[in-house]
Amino acid sequence: MKLAVLFGGSSNEHEVSVISACSIIKNLDKNKYDITPIYLDKKDDFYFWRKDINEIEPMEIGVLPTSLEKIEEPFLTLKNYDCVFLMIHGKNGEDGILASILEFLHIPYVGNKPAPSIITMDKIYTKDILECNHIKTSKYQSFMKYNDTYMYDGKSCSFDEVLKQILEKLSFPMFVKPANSGSSIGVGKANDLKELEKAIQEALRVDERILIEEMIVGRELECAILERGGKVEASLVGEVLASDDFYSFDAKYKNSESKTVIPANIDEEDSREIRDIAKKAFQILNLHGYSRIDFFLTSDHQVILNEINTIPGFTEISMYPKLWEATGVSYSNLLDSLIVENIKK
Repeated sequence: MKLAVLFGGSSNEHEVSVISACSIIKNLDKNKYDITPIYLDKKDDFYFWRKDINEIEPMEIGVLPTSLEKIEEPFLTLKNYDCVFLMIHGKNGEDGILASILEFLHIPYVGNKPAPSIITMDKIYTKDILECNHIKTSKYQSFMKYNDTYMYDGKSCSFDEVLKQILEKLSFPMFVKPANSGSSIGVGKANDLKELEKAIQEALRVDERILIEEMIVGRELECAILERGGKVEASLVGEVLASDDFYSFDAKYKNSESKTVIPANIDEEDSREIRDIAKKAFQILNLHGYSRIDFFLTSDHQVILNEINTIPGFTEISMYPKLWEATGVSYSNLLDSLIVENIKK
């Protein structure tokens, strides 16, 4: 099978995408697949990565591919492949943009469909939908910057009015997040008004739609979802033990003190509830293929859904492949399942 692995791109998760793709290429069965790594630079120009695939190993964060050959007609080129493995996190990848193009060109690909990807990439839309379907999430407010004004609850208002509304409805500490971003990029914690203003300004550098959540005191747990054989399956539940105050970008990819525990040391009833909610959320949002779903578990056993990742990290330390390995599906077999299920479509 001729398989193109598409990675990189213009999102602020470019470097994570590179490491994920390297891990995928390393773990793909070279006897089953004729693999072509295709790298998108930060301007979204397409390049063949001409490195011997047998020598590709996961790189340190920030190290980028060399030995590149520019592709002048990228989408005509992609039509020559039996399947495209989309491993572009964030903008133009996880948000369904490239999936839309591949759908239009009738090119089979690994990844979620365009519409649910677009919706789920937006944390505000996702929380609204989950809450409407009785899936508990953290208490939250949201607003957007529209040209030179701010929109809150459907009304135009000043920044000070936005802050006033947030403070009336939420209590410190709070987390501020860009609606459309992953790998915890642009996420900030606020313990007071000054920190809230600063965190919002930082988040606005990443996105114009901003989510503010009241902090949940609880354990950080994750569950991996895989669709195969017409069934939605949930992995064992894993726990994140962040080295920082929260699981920031640096804590995920740069700080070796962050740890994961698989399976999480939690009650069987809590584990079952998390897995059931993960599958339910996956289906409510009309997702397909795979996703990683993150939760909080409070001391009084409340399960609170935090985020959904439709193209989760695939590095060798990423929770998605590690969760499935602990559940009994090797990294290579996991990749096979994803490719086979998408080829059938």
